[in-house]
Amino acid sequence: MCMDFEYIIADPTGNITVLITSPYTDSSRQDMISESFKRVPSCEQVGFIMPVSDTLIRLEMMGYEFCGNATLSAAAYQAGMNGLGSGCEAVITVESSGADKPLDVKVRRLPGSDTGSIYDGQGFEGTVSMPVPAVSSFRGWPLVQFEGISHLIVPSQAFSDASAEEAVKEFARELDVPALGMMLQPDDTDDISFRPLVYVPGSDTLFWEHGCATGSTAIGFYRYHTTGITHTQIKQPGGIIRVDIAGGQPLLTGNVKFRPGI
Repeated sequence: MCMDFEYIIADPTGNITVLITSPYTDSSRQDMISESFKRVPSCEQVGFIMPVSDTLIRLEMMGYEFCGNATLSAAAYQAGMNGLGSGCEAVITVESSGADKPLDVKVRRLPGSDTGSIYDGQGFEGTVSMPVPAVSSFRGWPLVQFEGISHLIVPSQAFSDASAEEAVKEFARELDVPALGMMLQPDDTDDISFRPLVYVPGSDTLFWEHGCATGSTAIGFYRYHTTGITHTQIKQPGGIIRVDIAGGQPLLTGNVKFRPGI
């Protein structure tokens, strides 16, 4: 059966995200998620967006987890649909699954076309006031926990790809978290970089992501927590994400482009 629903495709630092804009029911929700992965083979996650007003949008992720990149994308979508012009800024509030309070996102439309379409031009830059995570440890590795997702920061040589995929599922069950990322960092480079592996138990999805915003925030915040450094640029397979800490508050900055669903 071919499902009829509307969606857009967001590309925040390579972390391809399908954002469904059609209404759904409890019975149709999982079918829409499954169909999204079929239609967009590069998709790494799916969310549902529900605009409330010009400055407020709701976001519900596929496993009810929290996702920084999807939050940024939802805000950029809303600002673009409001007609945000080239070089202009707006603040959009996102009520997201996995976050205990609404998050403000400062969105700037990057210089480019002013046709009014969200698909034209250079896309958007967004800065998200991220939740303040808790820092602890798990099995000797740093554990950085947001309400809707947790991240382990581990050396890449500790796991093969296959063993990492097994371990992240086991660790997610042991920690009983909505989502778990393993941020695998190489020890043979001076760059702050990582490969993100994210498992979401609620949707039973496992992806080597091209970009992970909450994982970036976890690394930037852990660096601040242990060294006091307040500015971190983090390289991942999809590009660069910046994390700044202001008064103990993590601020995540990244870019997003859109393309229409087919």
